[in-house]
Amino acid sequence: MENLKDIDLLSIDRNWLMPEAGRILISKPFSGDAYFDKSIVYLTESSENGYVGFILNKPVLTNISFANHEFHSDSWNLWFGGPVRSEFVYFIHTAGPDLIPGSIQVADGIYWGGNFNEVSHKIENGEINEKSVRFFLGYSGWEKGQLEKEINEKFWIVGKLDPSIIMNTEADIWKEAVKNLGGRYRVWENLPPDPLLN
Repeated sequence: MENLKDIDLLSIDRNWLMPEAGRILISKPFSGDAYFDKSIVYLTESSENGYVGFILNKPVLTNISFANHEFHSDSWNLWFGGPVRSEFVYFIHTAGPDLIPGSIQVADGIYWGGNFNEVSHKIENGEINEKSVRFFLGYSGWEKGQLEKEINEKFWIVGKLDPSIIMNTEADIWKEAVKNLGGRYRVWENLPPDPLLN
């Protein structure tokens, strides 16, 4: 039997779940990466050219109307989606193409993008509620072979998360994602922001 003191509880053992749209990436804790430390990334696109996703658990201390002046609601929060094109607002939603033309289905009833003016208009009219859309500043992107390399280097572990959790801005997404991994990863659930504070 493996001795517990010989196990690095913060390391990743690859589970061989492949990255694809609709799955999540869970970063290694205390990686020291300014953008992705203790991050959950929801993948919205996977192709031979690379991957696109949005960080689900990094709130921005402002609202959507500050980032986009055409948006007239102050009650919608923003999340940091990633370091790529962080001057632009992106969104995922469950409204679908009937309500938001141009939407791309990701998986399990979650869609990516669409006509931003339609989103703003339907929010103002009450046709779309806060549980249906999540807004992000920027996105996370990987070129061909880049994400696979990072997974092989054990920076990420690929996981799954219920769509209701992905869209729930009040959920502790880190805890939920780690809980789904099970096993020794459960020790990650209550990690402090800084290991020296524990």
